[in-house]
Amino acid sequence: MKPARVLAAATALALFAVPLLAQQQAVQERLDMAALARIRDEGLNHSYLDSLAQQLMDGIGPRLTASPSLRRAQDWAAQVLRGWGLANVRIEPWDSVFGRGWERVSFSARWLEPYVQPLYGMPLAWSGSTRGTVTCPVKVVQLNDTTAFARYEGQLRGACALVQRGPGTPLGPEWRPAATRIDADSILAWAGRPLPQPGGQRPQATPEAQARFQSFRAMQQRIGEWLTRQGLVAILQGSAWNFGLILGSAGPQAAQARDSANFEPLPAVIVSYEQAGQMVRDLARDVPVRLELNVQNRFTNPDRREFNVIGEIPGTDLANQVVMIGGHFDSWYGGTGATDNGAGSIVMMEAMRILKTLNLPLRRTVRIGLWSGEEQGLLGSRAWVRAHRAELDNMSAYLNVDNGTGQLRGVYAQGNAAVMPIFDELLAPFHDLGVVASIPNNTGGTDHLSFDAAGVPGFQFIQDPIDYGTRTHHSQVDTYERLQMDDLKQAATIVAWCVYEIANRDQMMPRKPQTAAMGGN
Repeated sequence: MKPARVLAAATALALFAVPLLAQQQAVQERLDMAALARIRDEGLNHSYLDSLAQQLMDGIGPRLTASPSLRRAQDWAAQVLRGWGLANVRIEPWDSVFGRGWERVSFSARWLEPYVQPLYGMPLAWSGSTRGTVTCPVKVVQLNDTTAFARYEGQLRGACALVQRGPGTPLGPEWRPAATRIDADSILAWAGRPLPQPGGQRPQATPEAQARFQSFRAMQQRIGEWLTRQGLVAILQGSAWNFGLILGSAGPQAAQARDSANFEPLPAVIVSYEQAGQMVRDLARDVPVRLELNVQNRFTNPDRREFNVIGEIPGTDLANQVVMIGGHFDSWYGGTGATDNGAGSIVMMEAMRILKTLNLPLRRTVRIGLWSGEEQGLLGSRAWVRAHRAELDNMSAYLNVDNGTGQLRGVYAQGNAAVMPIFDELLAPFHDLGVVASIPNNTGGTDHLSFDAAGVPGFQFIQDPIDYGTRTHHSQVDTYERLQMDDLKQAATIVAWCVYEIANRDQMMPRKPQTAAMGGN
């Protein structure tokens, strides 16, 4: 976004904010402008982010929950935080077990018929291995529901089954640029929506929606069990993105493979959208498709335990109260987890470094949490909240970054109307760096929800999408090359500033009305 555009948006915001916040109590934050200047200089001109990114993404790589590479990353992060002088740095176990870990050992694959070409794909997590190099004919299996089992029963032995659910959606050309920033006017329009009802909680899923979800999960398990009985060589799935982007996540038998010490899943490979399409078209014309595969994976983590990384900067007169920041440290494995969520993790580490390096006075304790198990359902942050319920009444706020590499543009207030004028004042000094507004909206899908659900004011920053939803999210190109280092410097600087001010306010951050007295109970 051009600077003139940002300044125009900031002016519009100032005029716009009066009617929007008229129903809210006026707030006047005592901003420490001298500290702001020091934080901006350290964050923008003396950043460690590039070094952290190279160490984490290039040196350690993908960080699937419970894998040896995540454990290496956790050891590295704890060592870095200790080296900066943080206190109480620990690799803290969950209060529950996770299951087996998994990692790739090797993968090679090619087409043999109708002509020789490389197979563009990769194994799906928690899937099995082939017995050395194998060949198999490809057969398309359309499984919309369990009534389809009879159609294929006994016909798939020795085959690689390209499993499809539903008719699929053709992927056409991209009519809009893949990499984007959010237009300032769009953020202002979001901010103009009516505030949610007091509390702002997301409505609970309807019984019908819950029933559909449970039915889907049950169907997935039945499909997995049925495929095992068919004597397949491997399961194939087509990627949901085109242009050769391969979205690697969990295999169709992942839940059973994780949770059982003895279940042996089939090899499962996700292949490019284009090659999956070629397979379907060839077979529809009775042109044989035959593959050669060698898939070797390994199960790890025999104790089934998983961990979060925690570190602190102790406070002074309000040290028993806490401001916490975090992001999920785990990733999928196709790339190196750069934008999801290596970026958010190193931004939060860098924010802690800025505060510790400057030795700024902090009344409240500032804590960082680097979570595991987020990709499997916010498991690590939920485990931490469960284990620390007695502390939640004294948590002023939790701030999260987990939407890629883009610069921060504001804060989702998560339906907490009382925090919006506070964030607007805290973020006003960064209008020149692209910040526009806090907005009342909820946003989902990441670890602030674990805190929000427990009554702690929990927030996710608004970020420019760049190419997060079109290129990088869970794909094999989610690597260091996708990181926008200047955007990450902006983000770490803003987080450090917000934490500094929240830690030194006379009062804790306001809670939602219905959770004001709940804490973690």
